[in-house]
Amino acid sequence: MIGRILLFLGIFVATVVWHFPYDRAIADRVARLENRTGIQVDYTPLSASAGGVEWRDVRLTTRAGVQVAFDQATLKPTWSGMSAQAIQGKGQARLVMGRSGELTVRTDQLKIDSGSPQFGNMIVTGNITHNLSRSSGEGNVRLELPNHKIPLPVDQITFEVGSHIFWQDRGLGYEVRAEVKLTGGSEMAADGNLLLEPAIGQPARLSGSINFQTKLGKGRLILMGNWKSPQWTVEYDK
Repeated sequence: MIGRILLFLGIFVATVVWHFPYDRAIADRVARLENRTGIQVDYTPLSASAGGVEWRDVRLTTRAGVQVAFDQATLKPTWSGMSAQAIQGKGQARLVMGRSGELTVRTDQLKIDSGSPQFGNMIVTGNITHNLSRSSGEGNVRLELPNHKIPLPVDQITFEVGSHIFWQDRGLGYEVRAEVKLTGGSEMAADGNLLLEPAIGQPARLSGSINFQTKLGKGRLILMGNWKSPQWTVEYDK
């Protein structure tokens, strides 16, 4: 009798696991993330099973127009929230959403479209944490800007930007603060602070100052304008 009961329970559990609507569970979690972060998620579903939900042609778009595309992604509902892994050529991202409202993302060589012709594409490696209940977060990232148009006086076009970033939802969008350190090979070293402030119906306002030192001397790069169309002035120390 006990054996039959255990067999029945085993079959019942296996049936529930097999037929559980994983795709719907993931879609619900993703919809909540879209509402709470302002990030739009587009994708083509491939499969849904106990091993997770698989997507292809995944695209994430922020309110500021920043976009990242993935070839494929696997998402799994967990007791505490959701976990995901997304692949993009040589780049990848891992995401964990916990029950406490924390969203942790780890990226490695992830190519991101900045949404600005002046900044171009960014290759991002680092860790960020976003608190959904407080609508704020922070992270440490390294950005490579291989095709930027920033008027810094260096011969080497590609340079890296190491940043400690903070952000907070101000109702109209996210205010972003960044403490940046720039290197342009052996030709330049720079550091400073950047600020992005949300604006109604417009790209985020950009401001900041970066002190630099090159073989041509010392100076400052003053940033203004907005994220889509940044403006800058270069001042050299006398």
